[in-house]
Amino acid sequence: MVLLKVNIQKKFDDFILEKAWEVEKGEVISLFGPSGSGKSLTIQSIAGLINPDDGFIEINRELVFHKQKNIYCPSRDRGVGYVPQNYGLFPHMKIGENIMFAMKERDKSVKKKKMVELLNLVGLENKRDRYPHQLSGGERQRIAILRALAINPKVLLLDEPFSAVDIPVRKMLRKEIKKFLTQWNIPVVLVTHDPEDVEMLATKVVHYG
Repeated sequence: MVLLKVNIQKKFDDFILEKAWEVEKGEVISLFGPSGSGKSLTIQSIAGLINPDDGFIEINRELVFHKQKNIYCPSRDRGVGYVPQNYGLFPHMKIGENIMFAMKERDKSVKKKKMVELLNLVGLENKRDRYPHQLSGGERQRIAILRALAINPKVLLLDEPFSAVDIPVRKMLRKEIKKFLTQWNIPVVLVTHDPEDVEMLATKVVHYG
């Protein structure tokens, strides 16, 4: 079942992005290529952070962007979990608060229970009262992914998720994240320029650049 369809065009000065691809339920698609080839631009378009010049984006068989039909769904209503390169964690909030902030539930006890369940998935429940700067790069990355998953997203977007950690940690995290993502069975878009990320995690590859 196809749950994400992308067919977009975007122009910046002398750079033109034209891409069309789709992802099925449970697939991990890698947008693979060098820096400046439009990979991050693509997932920012999916997340609703920027608007392409033309084309369409369909999530879970619903159009969230269509230039010709004048459809521009706000980012908050797209059901997308987005993890940027810098993780996007709030430095003034504790880890548990960061995760609960993303949840749509209003009942605080329900949010807290869900937060604990998510942290237990990656063995970080004992870190919930710490601040982001008190965690390692690998721990911050896992928290950022948990926060993105806390909204029960239809699609998960990962922008260079291992770029901020060193090689030994990167190898460990690839294995951990691969196992973790299989539990959610949602389309995942992975932006990377590292062939090892593609080999370890991707079920489909779209080449950029």
